[in-house]
Amino acid sequence: MNITITGNLGSGKSSVCKELEKSGFTIISAGDIFRQIAAEKGMTVIELNEAAKKDRSIDDMLDQRSTELGKTMDHTVFDSRLAWHFVQHSFKVFLLVDTKEAARRVFTGNSRSAETYQDIKEAQAGLEERAKLEQERFKNLYGIDYYDACNYDLIIESTAASPQQIAQEIRRNFELYQTQPFSTKVEMNLKSLRFSDCREGHPQAECIQKGQEQPLCADGSFCAGHKNGGFCLCGDVSEAEAAAASGKVFAVLERLEMGQSEADEGKLRYMIDFAKVL
Repeated sequence: MNITITGNLGSGKSSVCKELEKSGFTIISAGDIFRQIAAEKGMTVIELNEAAKKDRSIDDMLDQRSTELGKTMDHTVFDSRLAWHFVQHSFKVFLLVDTKEAARRVFTGNSRSAETYQDIKEAQAGLEERAKLEQERFKNLYGIDYYDACNYDLIIESTAASPQQIAQEIRRNFELYQTQPFSTKVEMNLKSLRFSDCREGHPQAECIQKGQEQPLCADGSFCAGHKNGGFCLCGDVSEAEAAAASGKVFAVLERLEMGQSEADEGKLRYMIDFAKVL
């Protein structure tokens, strides 16, 4: 079985894939396939990219190649925006990220898009606009809603977790899914749910770096609500507090309570402070 991984812009997919590769997975990205097609056509990547703007068949070829590879490869991670749609029998992962954190990563990173932004605030607005246009494009081309949570098996937040930690949770859930398939599971960072004990430098991160993988997800599931522009756990939070204090990084979210005026049910939204599952 394969894994397909996608997510919000700036969610850290490439870094997570590098960690998965270290643990034995083969990585295939949309860029890899695109470069292969360019080589077969005797074109540079830039030339093929320009041609694709006018010729839909190039996108169709890229999509078909993903489908074919999905049927022949095994234990492979497909790093692509739409691989979850074309690699049918795969464990489908979506990475969430706080929009401000995504903007910081893009603005301070090495991507060429950082050069077009004057500051992090402008980068955040640009990412939100790109996400909106991308969603519309995918709907027009393929008739799919990229931000529909039902498309994915695991939705995991990357805002306050390292690539190593995210990769570990993906592997754990992937192994579980193969023996006990589950419907859409959402894992959010405890730190994002207003728990200050979950932070960089926690002993848990040191254990992971030494190769001593400790459980990263709190036991049980939780409910969160929207409050003061952010999100926090509802009801008795003692179990979550204990989990955060012991070094847990993620919590399975059973449901997210928000008013109807704030979002549409069943969608992953790039909104407010967070991209969230409703």
